[in-house]
Amino acid sequence: MSFAETPTQAHDDAELQQQLASVILPNGRGDQSVRDAAALFVDAGLRRGDSVFAPGRAVWTQANIDELVTRFVQQPHVAGGSFLEKLSQQLADAPDDAKLLMAELVTWQLLPIWIGTIGEKKKRARVEAVLRLMEHPVTIPESILAAFPAGAFNPGTRMGSQLYEAMTIIVNMVKAWTQLSPERQEDLLEHPLRLRDFIRDEVAGESFPTQRNALLYLIRPDYFQSIVAADHKLAIRDAFIGDAGGTAEDIDADLNRISLALQTKGGKPFDFYDEEYLRVWRPEEAPQPEDKEDFAPTPVSDCPAATEELAQRVFIGTEWLDRTLAVLHRRKQIIFYGPPGTGKTFIARALADHITGGDGGVRLVQFHPSYSYEDFFEGLRPSTKDGALTYTLQAGPMKRIADEAAKNPELNYVLIIDEINRGNLAKIFGELYFLLEYRDERVSLLYEPETTFALPANVYIIGTMNTSDRSIALMDAAMRRRFAFIELHPGEAPVARVLPKWLQANGLPAEVGELFALLNDRIDDRDFRIGPSYLMSRDGDLSPARLDEIWMFEVLPLLAEHHFGDGVDVNARYGLEALRAELDSRSA
Repeated sequence: MSFAETPTQAHDDAELQQQLASVILPNGRGDQSVRDAAALFVDAGLRRGDSVFAPGRAVWTQANIDELVTRFVQQPHVAGGSFLEKLSQQLADAPDDAKLLMAELVTWQLLPIWIGTIGEKKKRARVEAVLRLMEHPVTIPESILAAFPAGAFNPGTRMGSQLYEAMTIIVNMVKAWTQLSPERQEDLLEHPLRLRDFIRDEVAGESFPTQRNALLYLIRPDYFQSIVAADHKLAIRDAFIGDAGGTAEDIDADLNRISLALQTKGGKPFDFYDEEYLRVWRPEEAPQPEDKEDFAPTPVSDCPAATEELAQRVFIGTEWLDRTLAVLHRRKQIIFYGPPGTGKTFIARALADHITGGDGGVRLVQFHPSYSYEDFFEGLRPSTKDGALTYTLQAGPMKRIADEAAKNPELNYVLIIDEINRGNLAKIFGELYFLLEYRDERVSLLYEPETTFALPANVYIIGTMNTSDRSIALMDAAMRRRFAFIELHPGEAPVARVLPKWLQANGLPAEVGELFALLNDRIDDRDFRIGPSYLMSRDGDLSPARLDEIWMFEVLPLLAEHHFGDGVDVNARYGLEALRAELDSRSA
């Protein structure tokens, strides 16, 4: 022991070395939260037959598992589309306890799957869909929800596309388990290789090694690494067997010995998919296996094509919408700019809802001159603890949406920044400036320099800005380069046709559209022309009284401000009477 080392530190170090040499410890890939949740299934379900979601309720029983075998395993050809649609028919009149057991088994299957394959929201949604089949549903425990943003392995394509076959193995495993004596059950839990033989040889169903290996990890993660692909297990064993002093002629025993040897050698837990180990057992020049199961991110969903429903919502044709969506997908950041009332924020919201599929992945913030990096990304906020003032680091809207997107990479997220030009963009974005252009890179954070951050590819940013204050010309070149700019102008497509379409859809006279077009013709400055949203009330009311009210209290004040001090009689030039008189003279 060194002079600087305390007895407590020496004891802790010795204990860690003993653990490294005897059990596989959690790695840094969210493995601990998965292990904690999986332990509940072993202790409550396998050992006591108890419910994981409703403690004290006997659910993992022979009677309930027989219900699932009869209704689910033995009825694979039920009509329907998705796994959940078929399951709702299979379990339609099953007892609540059987439905609860199925929900817990679906959760068990989902627990270790990496979020790049199925994200946090979809994990939760799948389990909740099964729970809703119950007459009296229960909720998912927080201890389980805490594991959904994590994951231990990428199961490959088969586990996702053959969910019925995967779940059949799990149901059959629990059926076989409930038929064992308590003594045999404890013996299997105590001896990992006997457990492996039981799951491999005594559980009915397809061979499906990926799912069977996943069960081994879920039950004994201290012995079995989170490696589910059979070809990966062979490649790893062959590459590192020297570290274990030679083979024991059993691949799982060899992998355990290799894992303990490498843990002890490195003095810490590790992951065979970390770069330093990956390049040893699967060098880049080696041919990739057909069922590739590495940890490459799942490609983010494309921006879906525009639908007629979207077109009708915004009164804009699908051709323009598709072109805009294509630009947004390619650039990730766009800005709608134009005069007031051209529907910039309305269209941004509609596109965001369309892109995210209504999954709640839309956030809106509004910039203003005092808005800062601390407001937008993260910063210290005062709070009280035990009666004393303290400061805690709190995430802003950009950090929160990025964190959520990282947990759900198969979903799209949209951040709408209203009036983006009103903020000091260099001050607000800080180091995020770089990430807007280089999404694959990571940067150190201002308040967490030891932490690196990347802007997920499934986060889209839509900004809006008015041109009436000329601020677009003041935006610095660096920011302009990072956004695509799309103009929305009352005199140009697609905005020019919005008001006539809206009037027609609401059964209102076309004359209003003619008056509005004439109004903008009389405004010399292109940037001060007025958009149609001033007239497009949510209730569809554009009666003569309402039109007079809008003109008097919304349209003319804008133009009065524009002409302040230049001697123009705003009412004589832009008033409804003056415009109607010109229309009448044209038609005479």
